[in-house]
This record gives sequence, structure tokens and C-alpha cells, in this order.
Amino acid sequence: MKHNYKKIEVSFSALESARKLYKEHEQQLEDYLDNLLEWNDKINLVSRTVSRETLREHIIHSLIPVVLGLTKKHNKWIDAGTGGGFPGVPLAICETESYWLLNDNVKKKMKVLDDIVKSIELRNVKVLPMSISLAELHKGTGVVTKHAFKIDDLLRLLGSKPWKTILMWKGVAGAIEELDASKKKIACTIYEFKFGENEPFYEGKGLVKIER
Repeated sequence: MKHNYKKIEVSFSALESARKLYKEHEQQLEDYLDNLLEWNDKINLVSRTVSRETLREHIIHSLIPVVLGLTKKHNKWIDAGTGGGFPGVPLAICETESYWLLNDNVKKKMKVLDDIVKSIELRNVKVLPMSISLAELHKGTGVVTKHAFKIDDLLRLLGSKPWKTILMWKGVAGAIEELDASKKKIACTIYEFKFGENEPFYEGKGLVKIER
């Protein structure tokens, strides 16, 4: 099925703004990193081989929708498949006026994440240890997810829930393949990161915004 998607190139200035936002919230974000790495030695929240520097880049990656103004439309969001808290925890730290549900069906990870959230005194979140298909969403809730679902799979699990916007962190080529293979009618915008050869972490990456 041919889908109605448009592509927008995102320049290096967005990355600069996301790094500035990180600096503005550095203490709490670094506390989150401390807790994440400490717990990761006991339970596999993220890759055991990942460095602190790479995790810090994952946090900055998580913040790019904020500087693009993509999170302002809603004041309630659910992070589906959050795992160790990406992107929901960094977003909740930097978007304190919004309420964030952190959702994953791996209950032991969610128990740890609940401990981390309490440790860093993050009060605008709730941890939901269940399938996204069972989560109750209020009308107009936004959905974020970072490399946790294929587009069709997430839409199937959400079913008739009253979500309004979905933001998915994905590789651009993979996202287009998923859209081309889908039998659903999907209208979306792909934000393709064009940050230059000096930023290899972001090469080929982007955001997919689906609205209804």
C-alpha cells in the first residue's frame, strides 16, 4: 500500500539544542545514569557492554523531540517498551509539566525502574508493568517508543485506544521499509537527522511521527 508520508531533514542545530537541554538538567540526568549503570550490573536493563558516554548520547537522542517542539501537543504521554527508561525518563526530567507513563511487560525491569524513579525523585511519572495492549489511555495521550516496536505491531497493540500522536525513534531506511510493507493506511512524518559525518551515532537515524 502506498502511504502518505513526508520527510523532513533535521539539521545539526537540533542536536546542539538537545545537548544544551541536557546541560540544563545535567545533575538529575547524571543521577539517572548512575542508577542505571549500578542496576545494570544486577539486571540487564541495557547492553552490558555499553559505555557511560554512549548512554549519555542515548539520553540526548531521547531529547531531540523536545527541541523540535514535538512534545508540546500533549501533557500526558506513555513510553511503550521503555526497558531501562528510554526515552521516557529523560523526557520526564526535562518536561516536568507533562505526566509520563513508563510501560513495559518485563516486570522485573519495571520493578527496578520504579526504584530508579524514586531514587532520583522523579514525581511526574508512573510505572506500568504490563503489555501496552492492557494499558488504559486517556483521550489525547501521546505515545513514545525508542526502537521497541515495528510500526504495524505497535498500532495493532494499541488497537482502538484514544492515542493522538505517536513518536517512534527509528532508523529512517527501516521505517520506510515498514511503511511500504504495511497494509494499514498510515499518514506520518519522518524526521531524518542530518548532523554530519562527525556525529556517527546519529547516522541513518530519525523520528517517525504518526498522527490521527
